[in-house]
Amino acid sequence: MRRKLSFLITLWWVILCGAIGACMLLFAGKTPVVSEEENRTLAGMPAISFSALKSGGISESFESFLTDRFFLRSELVDGANALKHVFSALTVDELLNAEGDEVFVPADEPVTQTAQEATQTQQEDATQPEEDDQQEQAATTTTVTGDTASVWLNHRDGTRTALQTYSKDDIQKAATVLNQYAALLPVGGKLHVMLAPRAQSTNKFALHLDTESGWSSEIESALQPLVSKNVVLHSAYDILQEPILNGDYVYFRTDHHWTARGAYLAAEAMLKSDGYQTVPLKDYSEKTIEGFLGSIYLHNRNAKLNDLADQIEVFLPLLPAKSYRVSNAYKKNELPVIDETKTNYLVFLGGTTGPYRVLEGGYHTGRNMLLVCDSFGNSIAPFFMPYYDDVYMVDFRDEYYTRRDAADGVKAYIRRLNISDVYIVLSETNGIGTMYLNQYLPENIN
Repeated sequence: MRRKLSFLITLWWVILCGAIGACMLLFAGKTPVVSEEENRTLAGMPAISFSALKSGGISESFESFLTDRFFLRSELVDGANALKHVFSALTVDELLNAEGDEVFVPADEPVTQTAQEATQTQQEDATQPEEDDQQEQAATTTTVTGDTASVWLNHRDGTRTALQTYSKDDIQKAATVLNQYAALLPVGGKLHVMLAPRAQSTNKFALHLDTESGWSSEIESALQPLVSKNVVLHSAYDILQEPILNGDYVYFRTDHHWTARGAYLAAEAMLKSDGYQTVPLKDYSEKTIEGFLGSIYLHNRNAKLNDLADQIEVFLPLLPAKSYRVSNAYKKNELPVIDETKTNYLVFLGGTTGPYRVLEGGYHTGRNMLLVCDSFGNSIAPFFMPYYDDVYMVDFRDEYYTRRDAADGVKAYIRRLNISDVYIVLSETNGIGTMYLNQYLPENIN
């Protein structure tokens, strides 16, 4: 009797597991999908082929599919995380200082150059005269006088703490790269540079106004003697200090980016330095997305940050605007400017797309610009549209850019697209002393 009962129990478990497995195969999604909650692509059903079966690789792919797509998976993951963080000893400040993962954007299909484009490019290169009108930049021999340059958080008790510190060599390398880009511009063109903090740094100031009195940066003053005359350095710390002290919402709390309001203030300061009369922010139509938990939250998914959930202010373009993917200086498929299907930072431009992209705001100024950026550029780029015919963008990170898709270097793009000014807007993650500035920028010039 006991053996028979054991057999029945085992049989029912086998039947139950088989039924669950059959339901997963029948009703689970077969194609990969992007999970905004987990900031990655969930695996789809692997393609079954003789070669895959022979190599044994299908077992790992099939296991990933089962792991990612089982019934009520999202609810179980959220419940497990909530239970885990009940016993977490991390404070909110420690959680807010966590590394934030970049918002995921699905990879696009690689761009291929058509025969017509290749022929036209060759003709342009053959007939294009040498850039005699490029600005001649005197080689700088100035060196950094101090051993380091820092960004400081100033406390109300008169002391201060270094948020970031950069070596003399890092400053010198950055100046060299900036001068290389400044030399690509036509006469009268300017290179505007802004190195922005992430929210992890900003929160130490903005969320503690009772103990913090401000912040300051030595970076711009260290760079200034080293750069060419047409390089304009902008301190995000100076620009944003007063708004932060006034309680303005310029950075997210649970995401590492600045808000659209913070991006507007940065763009406004750069444009005003060039003599533009800027459009007030109140003239933009606005929509708001509530309950946003961003990249810092996604790093640990700690329930303690739920009370700090952000809202996303979205300022719509003043005129009907369009955006396109650009390869080999040619427009490709159309992209969103504001992606109203998204409820996270991807609402801005639909996320980063490479190799280049262009925003067309419907203005006729006779000037084009190039914005070299990381994802901080996605929320600031639309604010440049009223002042330039075309706002071109490029993000040199490997996830979004390949030289094969770009088909040419920045020097050629500036010439072929009639770029008047270049703006470099990078977060501290991709700024001084990083691979982005030290390697990606110079290697993609020619």
